[in-house]
Amino acid sequence: MRPTSIALLLALAGAASVVRSQTIDAAAAKAAVEDVSAQLAQIRGLSYKSSVPVRVVDDAFARGHVTARFKKFMPEAELAATAKAWELLGVVPAGTDILKSFLDALEEQAGGFYDPETKSFFLLDDMPRGMAALLAAHELTHALEDQHYDLDARIAAAKGDDDRMFAIGAVHEGSAMAAMSVYMSRAMSSGKLTQDALQEFAKSEAGKAEKLNRMPAALRRQMIGPYLLGVGFVARGDLVSVMQKGYPTADAERFYKSGPVSSEQILHPEKYWDDARRDLPKPVSVGDAGRSLGRGWKRSLAGNLGELMVGVMVGATTPDTNDPAAQAPSAWTHVAAAGWGGDRWELWQNGDRAVALLATVWDSEKDAQEFADALAGKPGLRVARAGSRVGVLAGDAGEGAERTLAALLR
Repeated sequence: MRPTSIALLLALAGAASVVRSQTIDAAAAKAAVEDVSAQLAQIRGLSYKSSVPVRVVDDAFARGHVTARFKKFMPEAELAATAKAWELLGVVPAGTDILKSFLDALEEQAGGFYDPETKSFFLLDDMPRGMAALLAAHELTHALEDQHYDLDARIAAAKGDDDRMFAIGAVHEGSAMAAMSVYMSRAMSSGKLTQDALQEFAKSEAGKAEKLNRMPAALRRQMIGPYLLGVGFVARGDLVSVMQKGYPTADAERFYKSGPVSSEQILHPEKYWDDARRDLPKPVSVGDAGRSLGRGWKRSLAGNLGELMVGVMVGATTPDTNDPAAQAPSAWTHVAAAGWGGDRWELWQNGDRAVALLATVWDSEKDAQEFADALAGKPGLRVARAGSRVGVLAGDAGEGAERTLAALLR
């Protein structure tokens, strides 16, 4: 089975963080879209190829939609295997229910979404009217870019490369956040958006983000990273300038034509924007290491982590949404994760036993040693290094552990 990343599923779900406290009807939703559409097209520098239908739906519809999108792109068996591999590697706590964690947080956070399949914009019926236009600006950016770039096709083309899918999702959400920020700046200047509306959001359930901030760090990274890190990437670290000068349309042509391919490039934007420092992932294979486990073992799934998720393994912090540092890429990584060059994991199972194998390659031997040292002594992990390559074995491999670990370094 080929894996589908959690980042992909969130991008496909199309959720956005907006307060929900008052009802909104179809007429108000339509008015918000009509008010925003022309301005958003001008901000984004794109024209609509067709109108974008808007519907008002309730929480049950939204949860059903997101669940269906998850299951369509990641069958339950793949989701369970991913959770098991991440658990063994120490990326998520034991017993983490990935789907439930996301659905619970989305119920708190989602105010609307754009659906690439129906090409429609959906608003939740219990969101405040004062924020409807702001949410429309975000989601209509997705609609415009979908009409010009086919968002689902871009993500589906990267299936099998989880880290690249995160980078693509960060471009999509970062672009929408940047366009929304420009709209917000202009709306506040003109008086269409007031401080009262923003303060209402800050005091709301979504603004407090209690469920979101209780999520395991790795899942929170996948959920909010594309928004917070993505907008920093799109704005080249200067969102205030974008809000003042306008959306960077020339940059958008570049990152939609040949965009970032790893979370490393999102965390370190200079590794994408600066041609002299461009850093592309190195291909990595687990090779025949799994076969060294012995008879009865079968590979269940494979994937990769990227610097964003490797950071969780070595203790990188994950800012919550109320932390001013959350928009600084440096707050999301760790010295032992920086210098990542590429990785690949595989989950192997034998009856009730399971083992996760992780092969990594680093930019230098020093980077590799820092990663290996950061994992030393962690329960359930066996670690070995050879030059700039580090192998990690997690789980009960029995008598085949040492030869399997050695095989990861070849």
